[in-house]
Amino acid sequence: AVVSTQSSGSSGINAEYGGPGGIKETKKGYKDSATKTQRMQYGRHIGDRATIQERSQVRDHREEKIDHIGLEESQAGEFDAEWQRKAGGLYRGEGGRQLPQGRGGRNNRPAIAHK
Repeated sequence: AVVSTQSSGSSGINAEYGGPGGIKETKKGYKDSATKTQRMQYGRHIGDRATIQERSQVRDHREEKIDHIGLEESQAGEFDAEWQRKAGGLYRGEGGRQLPQGRGGRNNRPAIAHK
């Protein structure tokens, strides 16, 4: 069974999509126009292992970091391939969203808008 939760407010979004075998995708976003602050976090999980990418921008200062939970950085490519195999087709055919394909492409990670 596919589980999907989403919430959004005036300044942010939270979304989580999960399925069998401990597969989960998470997205969190925050934007504050007054302080010109933006943050986006995107995670892929298999059980207790995960890669979480976070991008932030405060005015003209940009940062990006990737955290690896339960795996070494050198295992990230293997983890992503496993995630793609296990998550393949998870949301297709159920009226839901389609998962991004591949790692590192322009369209598979949420981007922080730049001036």
